[in-house]
Amino acid sequence: MKQQSFSNLEYENRKKRTRKDILLETLEEILPWTEWAEAVQPYYYNKRRGRKPVGIESMIRMYIMQEVFGLSAESAEDGIYDSYAMRSFMNLDFFEDTVPDASTLQRFRRLLKKHGLDEKLETEMNAILKAKSLRLRKGHSEDAWIMKISKRKKKAKKPAEAAK
Repeated sequence: MKQQSFSNLEYENRKKRTRKDILLETLEEILPWTEWAEAVQPYYYNKRRGRKPVGIESMIRMYIMQEVFGLSAESAEDGIYDSYAMRSFMNLDFFEDTVPDASTLQRFRRLLKKHGLDEKLETEMNAILKAKSLRLRKGHSEDAWIMKISKRKKKAKKPAEAAK
């Protein structure tokens, strides 16, 4: 277990959880990160030379975050530096880890698309959300959110009302 920083302690004692916090914490809990990493593994960068590749799970998390918040690759990278919620979602500690840069994310997106994994991840995420009675409203980082879907059925209109 990593040692807590003062920043982590301060953030945990905040008075309000934002919609971004709630959304990312929910995705953290319900998405099958290990399964997805195993699905991407056969296609992922595996060169022996050059710089060390970023972990698959970190790249999937960054990709999901980019999709959910409608961010460009550069904005996703900047968001991790700027937002504690995003950094926590990525499981990054700035003392030990580096944030994947925008070009790394762009190459990862191309890899997913080339092998049809982008659609697979999206379909699986939507199925998981639906099974948990959740709906994801994608948007910009300020307005993306997740909500519980009501299980009430709509009342059917009476024949006399439908004719009006």
